[in-house]
Amino acid sequence: MKSLITSVLLLCNTLCYSQMLDYPQLTDLTNQIIKHKGYVLSYNETCEHANWVKYMVTKADLDTTIAKRKNNFKEDKDVPTGSASLADYKGSGYDRGHLAPAATFVDDQGKMDESFYMSNMSPQHPSFNRGIWKKLENYERKLAVESDTVYVITGGVLHERLETIGENNVCVPELYYKIIYNDTFIMCFILKNEKSNDALYMFKQPLEVLENEVGWKFKL
Repeated sequence: MKSLITSVLLLCNTLCYSQMLDYPQLTDLTNQIIKHKGYVLSYNETCEHANWVKYMVTKADLDTTIAKRKNNFKEDKDVPTGSASLADYKGSGYDRGHLAPAATFVDDQGKMDESFYMSNMSPQHPSFNRGIWKKLENYERKLAVESDTVYVITGGVLHERLETIGENNVCVPELYYKIIYNDTFIMCFILKNEKSNDALYMFKQPLEVLENEVGWKFKL
């Protein structure tokens, strides 16, 4: 019965948001569509990790700094099958790396707090999370200031052969991707989960290459 109820909830959730979202729509446990105030994600139960997270960054929001970072990491109760937990990361050596970055949501405390759901976290090498990944997040905010608004879709490249951590077997991506776009441009990046001192342009790839890597097509 629990399995049937979960399946119905997932199907209804997917259909409710299908007209709003520009990505592949599935109805199984590898694509649970979860909508939060500042971002939307597709949760992959098999990997206990987001397939993708989408959010908007605007100059107006970045100019309104009222939210405070509280580092209140917590499970995402909106995921019907349950999200990864804080305990999964304990002693793993990996950072709880944001996919939708907290610094994007400085305009709203609720959005900032929701960015600390474990469904928005990914096991990232500390040197990656605090280095090239942070640099890319800063770059997307710079683009938002310059062009008023950008949209971002980001996630880890997931498959069953990945290393896992914790009791929930959270997948550790070897590769991450990020698409930054608006009406005038689109930029795609693929990065390894490791330290890098390379310039960001070294990681740029055509959209087709990124789509081949993740295994689906984006409708931007």
